[in-house]
Amino acid sequence: MSTTEKKKPKKEKKSSIDLKQLKAEKQVSEEKLKLIEASIKGLEISENDLKSTLPVETIIRVKDDLSKDQRAVLELEFDEALPKWVKAPWMFIKPPKGDQIESWLESWSAIVLDYSRIFVIHVININDLRTVHPFNNKKIGKRLTVEQVRDVIDHLVSQNIARWLDEDKKTRARIYWKSNEEWADKLLGFMIETGRVVEIQSLYDLTQLEENWSNLPADDMVIVCEMLVERKVARWLNKDKTIIQFEADKVF
Repeated sequence: MSTTEKKKPKKEKKSSIDLKQLKAEKQVSEEKLKLIEASIKGLEISENDLKSTLPVETIIRVKDDLSKDQRAVLELEFDEALPKWVKAPWMFIKPPKGDQIESWLESWSAIVLDYSRIFVIHVININDLRTVHPFNNKKIGKRLTVEQVRDVIDHLVSQNIARWLDEDKKTRARIYWKSNEEWADKLLGFMIETGRVVEIQSLYDLTQLEENWSNLPADDMVIVCEMLVERKVARWLNKDKTIIQFEADKVF
């Protein structure tokens, strides 16, 4: 009798989730169900299975990833936000003096942030950036140099609004037009509004939801989810931190 009483708590601790009910009510795929069950039992997950739960990291390029109509709407919004000085040829020349340099950097930094925010870009490639208006202003035949764009990104980095993803080459940068704390709020809000807060999600699932946070860099997606875990409104279901369950009873 005492032996049975000792084993029972272990069994309950092993899995507090009714997998059959989860399958019936949440319509979880067979593949994900196997991963969840393995994670709950503390079993090793194969490398291939783990890959299917990892977030997908993408670099959004406006000309490739949007329909013609979507691009036209965003371009109109972006153009309306542009200051008049983008038509001034002298703004494509970096000033030689201190105060003027600071103003020049601030002005171009604001445009980089607007561009990233409006087109929902979290990671930019400076070579791609130099091909789009107004960084490449074809009407006046002016274009920022690679070094000028780097100087602008460096200015954002100094303000903790950006970070280089390749510090040695300085070609790709993460732009923080919203903080990870704000993205954590947005993600949780979306889960509540859509009823997904009662579901189990892999980080891959989150990258497929077509929200503004869906194409966050992989490491930032983990950080955002970790923030929700620290708030105790979610918990990781596996040691690799790729499958997350939202604590619906603590959200409402």
